[in-house]
Amino acid sequence: MNSLERYVLVVSRVLVVMMFLLNGLGLVSQVQAAKELTEYGAPAGLVPFLMLGARTLEIVAGFCLASGIYPRLAAVALLFFLVPTTFVAHSFWHATGTAAYTPQLLNFLKNTSMAGGLLFIAATKSQPTLLPRTARSSIREERRATMSTDSTKAVEDAPRLNRRRP
Repeated sequence: MNSLERYVLVVSRVLVVMMFLLNGLGLVSQVQAAKELTEYGAPAGLVPFLMLGARTLEIVAGFCLASGIYPRLAAVALLFFLVPTTFVAHSFWHATGTAAYTPQLLNFLKNTSMAGGLLFIAATKSQPTLLPRTARSSIREERRATMSTDSTKAVEDAPRLNRRRP
């Protein structure tokens, strides 16, 4: 992976997590979300804990994803949070014919786009870290690449080796 590819992957991960970090840090108001939770039937005493859990997940997974610390796991964690939240909080199909239809549809589409970015990150095996690489990490990365190439070759050669001769 060349330097340009590394930097593009890092910048794209940071751009994907911006909304999660802004929500988690409280820069985007979550008062309406808390109100909607109680309207959907969540116990009023439980709502602050649910909001705290959501914010914690957004901050921790967002930071991990942006910095490259287990980025694939962080992307999957954010996906598990984002998908149900999108269907519950932005159910545009219930708002058909009202003034809330367009904003709900746009937020639903925004969240599905974010889910697509997270899926792409989760599916990309080689994810660079945000911090500069050291000589030691470069050697470790080269070993991993060599090992994965060797194991792929071994899997490809396996059917040929297992043939029985008559």
